[in-house]
Amino acid sequence: MSSPKKDEPQVIKGVLDPFFETGTEGIVWSLEEDGKEGYDALKIIDSGDHLKVYGEKGNILFDGVIDPDWRAGWKEYPKNPGHGQPCALGFWIHWTQRGWEPDLWARLFIRRKDENPLRAELIKCKRAS
Repeated sequence: MSSPKKDEPQVIKGVLDPFFETGTEGIVWSLEEDGKEGYDALKIIDSGDHLKVYGEKGNILFDGVIDPDWRAGWKEYPKNPGHGQPCALGFWIHWTQRGWEPDLWARLFIRRKDENPLRAELIKCKRAS
């Protein structure tokens, strides 16, 4: 099996992950890459990336280029009037895929305890250096 050429986009396979830690100020949509652990596995999903998400039965739930909507689901902070950020499923988030309802987009990443994480493929967008 040959490895991808330098200019060929690499398909990163794994499971969707609602990543957050101190300093992220909300959930960051990400993919946990198969075969890696910890921060090595963490792939943040950014504007321009291509994401394909599979349902539990292998059906495609989303297949497209990431186009963040930074306003969808915007809520004011309870103790800081006039300031806020997007919210979905009761969590602070950074963005929703344009054209999606915030809670529906978040459900791809935030799963109930009795649900498996969803499988996905991510192609990172090339960015100018």
